[in-house]
Amino acid sequence: MAIFYDDGNARGGFAINISRLNPNSQWANHSYNHFVLMHIYRNSPDTREKIQAGKELEIAERKMKFWERQSRFNQAEADMWRKEIYQM
Repeated sequence: MAIFYDDGNARGGFAINISRLNPNSQWANHSYNHFVLMHIYRNSPDTREKIQAGKELEIAERKMKFWERQSRFNQAEADMWRKEIYQM
């Protein structure tokens, strides 16, 4: 059961040219996922769901850090994307 992220090996399948992606909007997407997963982790009465959310929190954090390392990443712009898209 995956909430947002498959915790298997996601490297097989298809190639993505990350230079064509906006690192700020990508970070905002994973930041939102992190927010939702944290809520599930803290509040779910279902132990299995909490365990899954905990695993996916690590994935979301890893993905956010990846986008933060990109040269075009700008925290203020990423925050703007998050606010504009997710109203948070």
